Amino acid sequence: EAVGSGGPLPERGVRALGSMLAEALEAVHTAGLVHRDVKPGNVLLGLDGPRLIDFGIARALDDTVLTATDVIVGSPGFLSPEQAQGRRIGPASDVFSLGCVLVYAATGGRPFGTGPVEAMLFRTVHDPAELGALPPGLRPVVEACLSKAPGDRPTT
Repeated sequence: EAVGSGGPLPERGVRALGSMLAEALEAVHTAGLVHRDVKPGNVLLGLDGPRLIDFGIARALDDTVLTATDVIVGSPGFLSPEQAQGRRIGPASDVFSLGCVLVYAATGGRPFGTGPVEAMLFRTVHDPAELGALPPGLRPVVEACLSKAPGDRPTT
């Protein structure tokens, strides 16, 4: 809501948001969970910093495959390529989603655009992220988060 009503956050605010959300994800991953739905709507901004909420589809790290054919778990536009393809996921999937959240916070846009779900999923898997409006100082960390290969993403 903050970005929707007030516009993109300044670079310093995006850096602070990213740092605090990465700490939250580290705690989640250390507990043996994968959130699977990191998106702006699941981040509450408070006076003491952001809170990651809605663990309704979180899974244990040893139970992170889809349970039904053709079911995508997560929010298109903020999910990882491996989620879009129904592959096994882990902490790196949440890191990819964090990168998407940071793009949204900094630009008000989604790194893989909008439109029909199928088109967004295709772009997430096959196309580079749209980072033209991203402040240059944020580009290296966001590009790393949005690497297509999970092993190329930063760890929390």
